[in-house]
Amino acid sequence: MQTDRIERRTERLERRVDRIEQVLPTLATKADLEATEARMRTHIDGAVGKSEERTRTHIASSIRESEERTRTHIASSIRESEERTRTHIASSVRESEERTRTHFDVVAESLRHDIRLVAEAVVTRSERGQ
Repeated sequence: MQTDRIERRTERLERRVDRIEQVLPTLATKADLEATEARMRTHIDGAVGKSEERTRTHIASSIRESEERTRTHIASSIRESEERTRTHIASSVRESEERTRTHFDVVAESLRHDIRLVAEAVVTRSERGQ
């Protein structure tokens, strides 16, 4: 009975060993894992490098576009401001010109009136003096 039991156990062990021997060749070795790790590191390093370059290029492009939009906006704002300033100055000059003309028209009319009075007084004195 003991022998029978030992034989059964031995058979089971042999079957297990057979299955293990079939699986063992398919398992990765330490060298296989190290090689895979090296390939993965190389692949990841390359992917990160490409991503970094794309990111740098995108950022640089975005900065250039932003600078161009900013320059365009500033130039446009300056032109608009210049135009508003010119319009305002021209309007102010016209208003000042009109006020000055009106003022000098009043002064001229007053002078004409004063000159007429003086002329009449001279004529009146001249007529009396004769």
